[in-house]
Amino acid sequence: MKLEGKVAIVAGGGQGIGEGIVRCLAEEGANIALVDINSETAEKISDEVKSMGRKALPVVADLTDDAQLTRSVQDVVDFFGKIDILVNNVGGSSVETGLLMQEYRESLGDDTLPTFLYNSPEIWDRFYTLNLKTHVMLSHAVTPFFIKQKSGKIVNISSDAGRLPSPTQMPYGAMKAGDISITWSLARALAPYNVTVNCVCPGFVYSPLWARGATGQYNAILEAQAKGQLPERYNRFAAENIEGLTPYEFWMKYIVLPNTPMGREQTAEDMGRAVVFFVSEDAKNVTGQVLHIDGGMVMR
Repeated sequence: MKLEGKVAIVAGGGQGIGEGIVRCLAEEGANIALVDINSETAEKISDEVKSMGRKALPVVADLTDDAQLTRSVQDVVDFFGKIDILVNNVGGSSVETGLLMQEYRESLGDDTLPTFLYNSPEIWDRFYTLNLKTHVMLSHAVTPFFIKQKSGKIVNISSDAGRLPSPTQMPYGAMKAGDISITWSLARALAPYNVTVNCVCPGFVYSPLWARGATGQYNAILEAQAKGQLPERYNRFAAENIEGLTPYEFWMKYIVLPNTPMGREQTAEDMGRAVVFFVSEDAKNVTGQVLHIDGGMVMR
């Protein structure tokens, strides 16, 4: 096993991509500190790790809160005595942020404006705090331990959205581009201390985040079709009959397949195996790299 005895913090490890990363690390022998805002999923996945013969510590914390973030890292050190690996996987768009966007759109009373104008300052702040600041501050919290032990591995989970322009996901894409940028900067800064910093950019993984997004879009289109009032952003569905599809089937047909040259979705375990490579001795001289796992959507 490549990671026998290593201690890995997986932030946002309770579901979706994070869950896949936790499993892959544990399969290679790592002990896991699973930090998540959801106590139920944190306990569930931690129990699964323990059943594999590894040590696991579920840490329930809202990592957008500075005090809770600092406490969570100290809890890991107190329990395991060290940290070898940090996986920054916190991110996405919270339900609350989506509701804020909808409320702001309705307050403007105009559904025909560019999506950029529906992103209020509060929405930008929330995307920054969740998707970028958590990664920066967790890296900031673990780096003193890495410097002291003269070794460490950081992997940031970003997104293809950080490299692909999307007028409908501007705050999200901007923060994911920021994730790529901090990967490069941290890699250069920490290389003298034998600390590697790399980045994984997932393509289409049917995570709970995507499931919510696909379901919401699917229902919105059905409702608009029934009213005969399709907003401009849904014009391509004017002649499409989506009724009878499941949200997953809708997601595959209209979102994944048209944008993925290999014609298939990616999995959380795909991301987990990439993380295992980056944090193993196989990648001891690999740092500052951005790996797109997306079926060919980004080729550069």
